[in-house]
Amino acid sequence: MKSVVLGIGSNIDAEKNMKAAAELLRKEWPTIRFAHVYASAPMHEVHQDSFLNTVAVFEADAEATQIQSVLQSIEQTLKKDPPFKFGPRTIDLDILLYGEEHIETQTLTVPHPRLQERRFVLEPLCELLDENALHPVLQRSYKDLLHDLPPQGCERTNVAL
Repeated sequence: MKSVVLGIGSNIDAEKNMKAAAELLRKEWPTIRFAHVYASAPMHEVHQDSFLNTVAVFEADAEATQIQSVLQSIEQTLKKDPPFKFGPRTIDLDILLYGEEHIETQTLTVPHPRLQERRFVLEPLCELLDENALHPVLQRSYKDLLHDLPPQGCERTNVAL
């Protein structure tokens, strides 16, 4: 069994789509746990609505590629169709961590290559994982990675999943 950590985000009907994604994820992995939901400003394409983001964790014996297929199916169900890279989306589901493994294929990179650059990922990740645990590739604690980031307009919300 591997501990799988997901990143979940939305900025189109964000609360509704985050809750719908959580429901679909629970059907696949009933033991999934969610961190608090955070509101954050868009990072790359700033002329769009703010995002809601969280992190979830569950145990699975499926391969990372099988999990990725399920996530893509959920994204299709929720009609993910960003008009451009880093554009607005109904839902975005990413595998952030898959145990301690480092995976690099044409369609999947784990740990997520920008995990350490995103406060909206590290804040909720530190709620679910030991903040002193080490990033599998960078070999730095999540707490230290979070400490090194600027504020990035990221605030905890009362949205419950």
